[in-house]
Amino acid sequence: MSPWPTPHHWRAEALRLRRQPLAWIALGTLLAVLLAAAVVAGLDARAWREDAARQDQQLSRQRAAAIAQFRDGPPAGAGAALATYQLGRGELGATRMTMLPGLALGLHRLETMPTRLRVSLDSRHADARDPGPLRNPLLTDTGLPGLPAIVALVLPLVALVLCAGLLQDEREQGRLGLLRVQSRRGLFPVLAAALGWRLGALCVVVAVGTLPALALDPGASLTVALQWLVALVAFCAVWVGIGGLLSCAPVSGATAMLAALGSWLLSTFAVPAALMWAAEREAPMPSRLAAIVDLRAAQQDGEVREAALAQAWYAAHPDIPPRLPAVWPASFVPRVLAQDDRLRPLMRRFDDSRQRQAASMARWAWLSPGLKLVLVGERLAGTDTARHVAYLREVDAFEDRWRDLLVPRVMDGRGADAQALAALPRFEMKR
Repeated sequence: MSPWPTPHHWRAEALRLRRQPLAWIALGTLLAVLLAAAVVAGLDARAWREDAARQDQQLSRQRAAAIAQFRDGPPAGAGAALATYQLGRGELGATRMTMLPGLALGLHRLETMPTRLRVSLDSRHADARDPGPLRNPLLTDTGLPGLPAIVALVLPLVALVLCAGLLQDEREQGRLGLLRVQSRRGLFPVLAAALGWRLGALCVVVAVGTLPALALDPGASLTVALQWLVALVAFCAVWVGIGGLLSCAPVSGATAMLAALGSWLLSTFAVPAALMWAAEREAPMPSRLAAIVDLRAAQQDGEVREAALAQAWYAAHPDIPPRLPAVWPASFVPRVLAQDDRLRPLMRRFDDSRQRQAASMARWAWLSPGLKLVLVGERLAGTDTARHVAYLREVDAFEDRWRDLLVPRVMDGRGADAQALAALPRFEMKR
């Protein structure tokens, strides 16, 4: 005889689930919470994309206005280099990290990492700051957790409630022996049918509750929706399986519920914290105090050696007539270049540590289904650590191209013209 459930088992367990009001209350609550979170996430993603498009249009208008202003040539004399320098450190160097179609699943990460950097003839690492209003990150209200985090927090509790006491209740009420007698194929088909219905109900609720986030995001795609659904089904299956195993344990129903709550706490909070601790030990961050000391030392060294740095720059570029002694801004730009030669490797050490920590977390994330689901959401949104570090590397490369075009025009004192501005590089993230 086949050990799998028969249509009779499926009908009986469907009727049993339908007559449990607590199960429907739990599913309804889950649906309401997920719908609210999904609508907020979808609208926020739509607003982010609209703001990005608006700022891209504004940048294009600023570039066109600058070209028109320089069409007749920059100001004569010393003002030519100054005008070019001011343009090179202005808003025309703005960049933005592009997002993937699953933005609504990882939008919360944008509150804690810079995605709008501006390349400049100044030092981004020492003097510049992110575009936008000044804010204190410690006082920023980040709102609710992201949609994947809400699913990871709430869905396991509902799954454990649905699976609670499937066999313990029968045993405690004296019906388990009768159930064994009535089921010719043993208890496995009964339990499999019960868990199958609960898995199906959870999958339907979580799909209906979270897909509106992608539906409201104009940049979402069907491929991302399918990948997200696969991750949700796997997540639901894990927790229904845990609930089914606990319902078979030879303990009382109350003890099984305590064990279920403990497994949720362990998987959702303790394991991610332990993984983060291990990742920080595996790839410790460099000392921030030492980084500040090195930064100040680079600034001081550049200030002391300002004249020598200008002479060295002209010596390295014999095609540019030297204008010595150099006057500001020609005296300042070589100092910035020398500072960044020392500061970039310093900043990249922080990025490398972040990337190694994230890789360690991803490698062991299977120990925590909730953490794995959150990481999947970030990857689909394009807000994961690896992609952000890639963005920072592309900004560095873009800044090099930006400076290669404008620095010689500052140092020769003639400034840029409309043709040079039209040739200014544009930032496009490769992936």
